[in-house]
Amino acid sequence: MEQAIQNYSNSFMDMNVILTFDKGDKNGDTQEFFDLRIPVSKDEVDAMTFLNEKFFKRVVKKCNQYNRPVGDLIKISTASNWSVFETITNLEALSELGHDCKWYFGTGRNDLDIWERTLMSKHGFGIDADMSRINDDEIATMVMKAKVVALLEQIKLNESKVSSADSISI
Repeated sequence: MEQAIQNYSNSFMDMNVILTFDKGDKNGDTQEFFDLRIPVSKDEVDAMTFLNEKFFKRVVKKCNQYNRPVGDLIKISTASNWSVFETITNLEALSELGHDCKWYFGTGRNDLDIWERTLMSKHGFGIDADMSRINDDEIATMVMKAKVVALLEQIKLNESKVSSADSISI
């Protein structure tokens, strides 16, 4: 195993990245797609620290390269070969820790976790994007689900009444 780790000493984790912005560019596109190669060291502390130190600053550079304001960034989606990270570091991949490798941003959101809020504060991700409509969508979804549940309960009640009426008439 030690030999395998030494062979990976200068290895990279490949990442496919999609950045989604609140506003479209001059062509109306709201997404940018690119690939990264992030160096992985056997001395990495954990998956979150690895990304905090090596990935998110690259996202800022890509935003600048694409002439996109980081304040308009509302989502980062990634697909990565975490097996390289696991092999070199003997640590769990982010997905193994229960994270879906997507980060959401924007002001007015009630559903952001502490990591996303920290990234907004540190890098300015999403600070110019009013995403309070997300909360409205969630409320509308909850109301719709409640209506569906009530409707299903009513159908069950009606079916049991019909079933009871059928048994009485027999």
